[in-house]
This record gives sequence, structure tokens and C-alpha cells, in this order.
Amino acid sequence: MMGTMRGRLARAVTVVALAFGAACVAGCGSDAATSESGRTLRVPADHATIQAAVDAAHRGDLILIAPGEYRERVLVATAGLTIRGEQRNEVILDGGHELFNGVEVTASGVAVENLTVRNYVYNAVLIDGAGDGYGDPGEFAPAVDGYRVSYVTTSNNGLYGIYAFGARNGEISHSYASGHPDSGFYIGQCKPCNVVLDDIVAEHNAIGYYGTNASGGVYVVNSTFRGNRLGIAPNSQDAELLAPQAETVVAGNLVDGRDAAAAPAIPQGLFGGGIAVGGGTGNTVVRNRVFGSAAYGIGLVALGKYQPEGNRVEANVLDDNAIDLLYAPSVGTSAAGNCFTGNTFTVTVPDAIEQLLPCSGTAAAALPLEQPVLPVAPPTVDYRTIALPGPQPDMPDATTAAPRPAGPPTVPDVDAIQVPAAVT
Repeated sequence: MMGTMRGRLARAVTVVALAFGAACVAGCGSDAATSESGRTLRVPADHATIQAAVDAAHRGDLILIAPGEYRERVLVATAGLTIRGEQRNEVILDGGHELFNGVEVTASGVAVENLTVRNYVYNAVLIDGAGDGYGDPGEFAPAVDGYRVSYVTTSNNGLYGIYAFGARNGEISHSYASGHPDSGFYIGQCKPCNVVLDDIVAEHNAIGYYGTNASGGVYVVNSTFRGNRLGIAPNSQDAELLAPQAETVVAGNLVDGRDAAAAPAIPQGLFGGGIAVGGGTGNTVVRNRVFGSAAYGIGLVALGKYQPEGNRVEANVLDDNAIDLLYAPSVGTSAAGNCFTGNTFTVTVPDAIEQLLPCSGTAAAALPLEQPVLPVAPPTVDYRTIALPGPQPDMPDATTAAPRPAGPPTVPDVDAIQVPAAVT
């Protein structure tokens, strides 16, 4: 697992940028007619830039962006806005590897939809709710309550693709992330988070999904993780508040570890994990298909001082991983409430893992645990050289659909989620 130093740098830069503010750009022309859900502010017809439209907008307004390439950094501090591209693949925010972040949101109820964000120094879309969060963890209250990022493509940004920190009641759906040297999708420092990641695709990132101290009501479901050095990684760390991480559901995902060497390296050199629960507690990993991992398919492993506790690994299908199922705490030999049941697999460490750590019945008093020898990570890849993705699906009715405030997500019916079909 990797630390969060670069993420903290990105947040520090964001705080400084927000402190100085962004100059408002005068609108070009009048706003469009109002509707029941608010005004529609068009870019560039009504406002020359996205930032100018944001500065002129009020809660409930829709900012509708025409096809084109926009070289700007957008700061969103007004609650309840919807920022939407008319065509996902043709509305492009490009940082030119010079601008820090693409879209930075510090207000609640904001939706970012149907556009592409690429080539920023740090993050493509940053939901930053940590403005008042650095204090006593027992008093932590996210500044962002409600967000949605949907039908958004992110690629070749210097840290994260879609990054939500200190925020709750979110939805990230129908979105894509590739070519990030940190992670494609990140949820951090929230409890309860109440966030659903559904129908996302992460490929050729250092980590596909990273969830540091993201606890309570976190769902990563029905998604594809392909060619990342780590696929899905809920984890506990002291670099952020609210450790240990707890209660993420990882269900119905396709995790393909092949071609992971083509992704940027993780600084700590870790490589080849499909689903890695690093020192997390009370997580459920169910009905995923995991294959092609050079180290292990699903691992409950230690991270620093944090040990995996109370995690359930059930009904997953694993194939062609160096180790299919792994339990590797760094201290002790007990089950610590972790269990494995109903999985399809070939190789486990320890052997007979489902008999030693059953989900019904009594676990062995002392487990024959061992630390496996993991593969050496191949050389890194410059994230800026990773090929841009092909066209991604558009949001239906993007130019006509009424905006809706972002708020608590719809909790998925996990029991209805099935193992994804096999791929060749």
C-alpha cells in the first residue's frame, strides 16, 4: 500500500489556491431562460469559460458545456450546481501538465457529469471536504455533504482521477480512469462515507480503487479493474484521520491483473494484488471474479501497525493468480474474526484456508501463517505516455435532462449482484 504524501501536497496546493481565489470572468451574453430546476448557463454561448459560468451560477443551476477543449482550472464553491458536458468525449478539460487540478469542489450537492478531464498535474476531479476536518478525529465533520461524479473520463493526471476526501453521501458512477500514478478512484477520511462506486472502469493506474480510512456505507460494485498494479485496496493508515478503515462492500467486480506492468509504479514497490484489504476491518468481499494477479487474487494483509480484522471473503471466483486467497497478518496467529467461504480457487496461503478460517463454525486456535514471497515490481511507466482511452459511453439525454442535486446515493442490493462473466 502507498502513503498519502502526494495527496496531502495536492490538498495543500488546493487550500492555497482557494485562499487566493479565482478572478471572476464577466459573462458573455444573458443567461438562458429559467426552468423548474433552475437556469441553464451555457458555455461558451452565455459565458466564455466554465469558471465564469460557475461564478455566475446559483443553487439548482445547470452549467451546460459545448464540445471543445478548455484549458482551465475550475473551482466550485457554490452548492447544488450541476456541471455537465453536452458530449462526454468532446468536452475536454486539459491541464497541459501545467494546471494543478481540473475540477475542485468544496461545496455540497454538486454534480459533475459527462465530460473528460486529462493532463492535470495533480487531480482530475477533486471533491475536497476537509476544509474544517483537521482536528480531533472524534469531532470530524465533512464540509461536503452530497456529491456526484457520473459519466466522467479521467486520464493521465499526475495523482488521482476522481478523488473524494473528507466528504460523504456521494455517488461515482459510469466513469473511467486510466494512467494515474496514484489511483484512478479514491475515497478517503470519511466515517460514515455513504458512497457508492458503481459501473466504473479503472485501468493502467498504480491502484484502481484506493480507500484510506473510508468507512461505513462504502460500496464498490459492478465495475472493472484492469491492468492496475493493485486493483482494489480498502486500507487503514495514520497519515489521515479516522483509522482504522471499516465496512466497505466489494461486490460483483471484474479484476484482471494481466498487463499490470504497463501501469505506473507504486512508490513502495508493491505489485500484483487483485483485491487487497490492508489492515481493514469489517469488510465484505463477495462474488467478484479475480484473475491474472502476479502476487495474489484476494488478500487480507497487514498495513503498518494495522491488522485485518473481521473481514468476510465469500463466493468469489479466482483463477490464474499466483495465490488465489491470502491471509497474512504481520503479528499473531489467530483468525481475528476473518473468514473465507464458498470461494472457487486453486492455491491459498495458508493451505486449506476455508477450513482454517470458516465463516460458520470455529476457526483454528493457532493458524500456520506465513509471509509469502511476493514478486518484484517491474520498472515504472511514465503516466504521461500511457495511451489515451477510446470513446466512452455518453450520458443519456445530456442536453435535455433536468439537473438534480447530488445527495445520498441509492444503496445497491448486494444480494442481487452476481459474479461477472468470464473473459478471455
